[in-house]
Amino acid sequence: MQHIIDHDKLMDYINDNSSKTKICKKCEISKPLTDFRNRGGKMKHLKKSYCNKCLYSEHKRWVNENQDKVREYREKDTWTLVKRCARRGISPEVLVSAYESQSGLCPICESSISIIDSAIDHNHKTNKFRGVLCKTCNRALGLFKDSPKVLMNAYTYLESKGNYGDREEE
Repeated sequence: MQHIIDHDKLMDYINDNSSKTKICKKCEISKPLTDFRNRGGKMKHLKKSYCNKCLYSEHKRWVNENQDKVREYREKDTWTLVKRCARRGISPEVLVSAYESQSGLCPICESSISIIDSAIDHNHKTNKFRGVLCKTCNRALGLFKDSPKVLMNAYTYLESKGNYGDREEE
């Protein structure tokens, strides 16, 4: 089925709704409707009470306060591992093989990692699987734009300006 959209009506709708606001029940700040998610099911035409930023902070708070529940869920739900692998285009066997070949250690910081709480590292341009990292190192690579040049600049900077060195005591 092909829909014919009247461009002028669409722009009127966007402009009309972009000026509408809603007050978040958590932070009590008036924000554009685009900062609120739609409710689900039969109420999907309505917006949630919390803005996206507050929803995210509530979710992070709950996860941090309920690490045991999150871990228990992930350990019980082997489907989670299957879903994570499917998103990266690899089989769980490939992930386990890479994890075991790394002796359960992050190849960057050499800290011990569990396969459940690991990050599946991949090249963002080719989407090719690279290995299993701890979540901190995986985020760091992303923040350094997956660029060896940027990482070398960071290394040179730390060497010249001071660093913590290799902290064996951790």
